[in-house]
Amino acid sequence: MKKKIIIFVVTILLLTLKLSGCLKDDNKNNTKSNLFIGEWETTIYYFDENGTRHDEKSSKSTFYNNGTMGSESVENNKIIWTPFEIENNQICFGEVDDSEYLCYYYEFLKEGKQATLWTYLTNPYSEYGETYELVIEMTKI
Repeated sequence: MKKKIIIFVVTILLLTLKLSGCLKDDNKNNTKSNLFIGEWETTIYYFDENGTRHDEKSSKSTFYNNGTMGSESVENNKIIWTPFEIENNQICFGEVDDSEYLCYYYEFLKEGKQATLWTYLTNPYSEYGETYELVIEMTKI
């Protein structure tokens, strides 16, 4: 009788944890985000409405297991910290409710040693609302 009570209590406890989300299965996103974990050389560029490519200076970015990324500023030696998450087959940077929250499609190449991220932005300062393709090329260091 005592064993049945213990089994019943353990079953109720596990069921409660599962329903509360404490035991949710995050392996789908963890596998994808694990590919990003580590230090990368990053190069950002965009194509304007005429198709002209504009390159930014390259910098280093480090992705951590806790869902944050530290990226060197191209203007000074400061580190810019940004949260990231994988959702809907995109990597998203920033806080969800923030105006700077931005999601990129991504593709890994060369067995995960290179990645290309891309998104499309509309210029809010343009009279005609031109759309730009913004690309980040990353190489694992």
